[in-house]
Amino acid sequence: MKKIILVLGLSLVFLFSFGLALQAQTGKEIVEPVTSTWHATAKDLPLDKDCVFRTWEAFGIVISDTGTGLFHGSTVRCMGSVYVNKGVFEGDIGYGYYVLQNGDKVFFKTDFVRKPGAPSKATTTLIGGTGKCVGIQGSYDLTGYNLKPAMEGIGQSYNKLSIKYKLP
Repeated sequence: MKKIILVLGLSLVFLFSFGLALQAQTGKEIVEPVTSTWHATAKDLPLDKDCVFRTWEAFGIVISDTGTGLFHGSTVRCMGSVYVNKGVFEGDIGYGYYVLQNGDKVFFKTDFVRKPGAPSKATTTLIGGTGKCVGIQGSYDLTGYNLKPAMEGIGQSYNKLSIKYKLP
């Protein structure tokens, strides 16, 4: 009887220790530095002289600076809109999702600050996901650099960012 109680007690200690180690792994914040490249199209709705409401859609790929990670090799799609008055962008916001290598998706909302002739800045919040990414939490700030497009009518750029996230 004493052996059974001893084995039961040791089993509970190991189970409790394993549970704490597992909980520490799932609640850990991960930082993944990445570069994303983008191809975008836009459509303008004229409102007044030098004033438009613009909708845009962008597609991209993401490569982790380390060559590994949750977002490495993912594709990304984002759609948004902005009011442009005499070249000044106001209220530039977008929603989109990453498609990860395993097929799961991570959803996000992003707010841009764009000034003519300067790199774009944005603050992005991860707002959900599918599969293993259900309940993901995170955010990042990015700096975007516009490039000379390969074809008229499209925009091309790349972004530098570090995605900070926690999986449930």
